[in-house]
Amino acid sequence: MLALDPSTPPVVPGYVPFALLLVFEAVAVLAAVLVFVGRRLDASDALLLCPRCARLHERTEAFARAADAVAVGALAFLVALPFVAAGYESGFTFPGMVLATSAVAAVVAIAAEADFLARAAAARLWPRFTWSAEPARIIGGGARWFGVLLALYLFAPGVAPGHAGIGALFGGVGKRLFVDLPSTWTVFAAAAMLVIAAIVALVARWLVPLVFNSLPATLAVRRNLHGTSA
Repeated sequence: MLALDPSTPPVVPGYVPFALLLVFEAVAVLAAVLVFVGRRLDASDALLLCPRCARLHERTEAFARAADAVAVGALAFLVALPFVAAGYESGFTFPGMVLATSAVAAVVAIAAEADFLARAAAARLWPRFTWSAEPARIIGGGARWFGVLLALYLFAPGVAPGHAGIGALFGGVGKRLFVDLPSTWTVFAAAAMLVIAAIVALVARWLVPLVFNSLPATLAVRRNLHGTSA
C-alpha cells in the first residue's frame, strides 16, 4: 500500500487537476450545445415519430446529450492527467504535448469506433429498427461505455485497495498521483461522472420514453408513425 510521505512534494499543484477537469468539461459541453442547437429533425425522423413522440424525444435528448458531453470531458481528463503530471515532473515539451493530445484523440476515437461497430452490428441483427449513426451520438456513446469500463479498471481491488488499477495503468506517475489528495479527488470525481452520465443517458433515451408510452428513439420502428410496436 502506498504511504503518504509529507516530505514528498505533490505531483501537480493542487488547483491543476480540478482546473483541467473543468476545462475539458466546459469544452465538451460547449461543443455539445452548439451541435444540439443546430440540430433539426430530418425527414426520416419525421416519418418515424408522431408529433407527441417527437416532442418527448427532443426534450429527453437534451439531457442525454448533456450526459454524453460530460462523459467525453471526463474521459479526456483521465487520459490527459498522467501526461500533465509527467510534464510537471520532467518538464513540458512540445513533443510531450503533441503526444498527450494524440492520446486523448485516439482514446475518444477508438471508443467512438467501437460504438459505431456495435450500432452497425445491431442494425444488421434488427433491421426493422433505426440505429442512429449521428457522429455526436457515436462519440458520446463510445465515451460513456469506454469510460465506465475504464473507471471499473482504475479502481479494481489489488495491493493498494481501490488504487491498483491506476498504478498499473499510469505507472510511476499514477502511484505518485495517489499521494496527492487533489489529484486523487479529481480522478474519483471523473470516474463518478462517467458512471452517472451512463445512467442519465440510459434513463433519458430508454426509460423515460417507455414510461410515457413511446419506444426509445433507437428502437423506433420504420414506417410506424407513432414510434410504438403496437
